[in-house]
Amino acid sequence: MATIAVGGQASDGPEAPWPVAQAVRLVEEGAACDGVTDDGPALARALARAKELRVPVLVPERRCAYADVIRVDGTTLAGSGPASVLHALDWRRSAIFMSGHAPRVSNLRLAGAAAPSRQSAWEMTRITLFGANDFVIDHVTIEGAAAAGIQTARGTRRGRITGNVVRNTLSDGIHLTAGASEILVEDNLVEFSGDDGIAVVSYRADPVPVSHITARGNVVRHNRWGRNMSVVGGEHVLYEDNLLQDNEAGRACLYIAQEGGDLPTRAARDVQARRNTLDNCGGLLSGHGAIMVFSDGQEPNRAITLRDNDVRGPRLAGIRVRGPAVDLVLEANRVSGGWRAVDVRDPAVRVVPYAGGPVGRSPRP
Repeated sequence: MATIAVGGQASDGPEAPWPVAQAVRLVEEGAACDGVTDDGPALARALARAKELRVPVLVPERRCAYADVIRVDGTTLAGSGPASVLHALDWRRSAIFMSGHAPRVSNLRLAGAAAPSRQSAWEMTRITLFGANDFVIDHVTIEGAAAAGIQTARGTRRGRITGNVVRNTLSDGIHLTAGASEILVEDNLVEFSGDDGIAVVSYRADPVPVSHITARGNVVRHNRWGRNMSVVGGEHVLYEDNLLQDNEAGRACLYIAQEGGDLPTRAARDVQARRNTLDNCGGLLSGHGAIMVFSDGQEPNRAITLRDNDVRGPRLAGIRVRGPAVDLVLEANRVSGGWRAVDVRDPAVRVVPYAGGPVGRSPRP
């Protein structure tokens, strides 16, 4: 089996398909997979049997509809690619809940009835991880969600979110919160999010912050709201080799912050953003640079390093810093265009200008 990411280490790539003889096939449990019949009961039976036998459930290359939450507890739910469709009949009960040890969802397309407005309930997030460990979400296409596309809950740890496509969510594309740790987010395409594309968020009320997150090689573009990638409270986070484009809300493509308000967050600590490419980000109305480091003053952000990033065509400043920060380093970032390359008021911020050499996202294999 592929190596699951632990502490930001890379995976070995997608696994080979499971042999049919070593799997529970959904149609053998009575699923019609005609896109209309509720196959939820057949899914539940198949998942229970697969857990007992310690084999995966295989979804055929057809449209299999379901009317209630799918629960993947310590087992595998897999298809053969985008033609293996799980179609939610009710957007209010459209989620897949992943829990237990080593659950896996892969090679599927999640579609279904569109939601009329943004929601926040876990049952309306397309994939919710409840305290799962050693999990994998790989090569899943998510087409729309009333809430987030993928979200963590209850201390989810050790796992990878790789090679997925997440489109048209009404909230975040991928949202890591509630003490999540040791997670790799790699080679995903996230576009047209209703809020942040990829977000690490640690609220002040959380017992522990989100930590040890690596997000690399992702493409995040056309945000309708929010920021393309953010760390709003979190520790030991690495964002590298990402392509962040066309923030349609006029906000930062990369946002590192401590926020106040009704849901105050922790500060960001030990965050590195390097070799990212940012196009057409920030805006005058939001006051955001293409890269924005912000604190409302309750707690300074600490040990933040922005290095070798390529910022193209920012609508305001390339990099903007507001609020207290300790050990903030801006080194060798290239900014092309915009009102100002770097807009920093705090003289303690270390700024090393770009002096030549490669910057931005590395070519992907």
